[in-house]
Amino acid sequence: MATVATKTGQDVDRNVLDSMLRRRMFYTPSFEIYGGVSGLYDYGPPGTALVANMTDLWRKHFVLEEDMLEVDTTMLTPHEILKTSGHVDKFADWMCKDPKTGEIFRADHLVEEVLEARLKGDKEARGQKVVVDEEKEAKKKRKAKGDKKAVQLDDALVKEYEECLAQIDNFDGPELEKIITKYDIRNPTTDGPVLPPLPST
Repeated sequence: MATVATKTGQDVDRNVLDSMLRRRMFYTPSFEIYGGVSGLYDYGPPGTALVANMTDLWRKHFVLEEDMLEVDTTMLTPHEILKTSGHVDKFADWMCKDPKTGEIFRADHLVEEVLEARLKGDKEARGQKVVVDEEKEAKKKRKAKGDKKAVQLDDALVKEYEECLAQIDNFDGPELEKIITKYDIRNPTTDGPVLPPLPST
């Protein structure tokens, strides 16, 4: 993933930052006690204060200085609007299937999971500290086949993996298929190959 640095030039470890923000209750996954819902988050007290401060700065700039008008619209968009605008057809999820087990994966999530596991193994092989999100690990139901050994990757390959992960949300089906083939992405449970991704219906 793309490197993010502090003002002093020190690299930011996203896992450490994410863990700290959750521990200090800046945010938490919505409905977490019921298993959570991907992409939905609730702000804790510090997070709520941060959002309020950002909104206040936005108002001071755009409403007061730029003399614009503020509106507050609905957060829900009817399906018909998204269909007419082309969003429904354009943003279908690409799915992969393991032909042996019948298990179905969302292609971008599969690529992300496998590449992150390889990068974690690379860090372990280099003797670097690996920060594990215990909650995330506890929720993983799939068990990898056998004990995966930590393997040190070539520096150029590490960079490729990080760049791929940084762009993972932007890839379409054919691009994901190329990535799956190029990096030999397999079912993490069985280590079996997966079929080319197809759009979800």
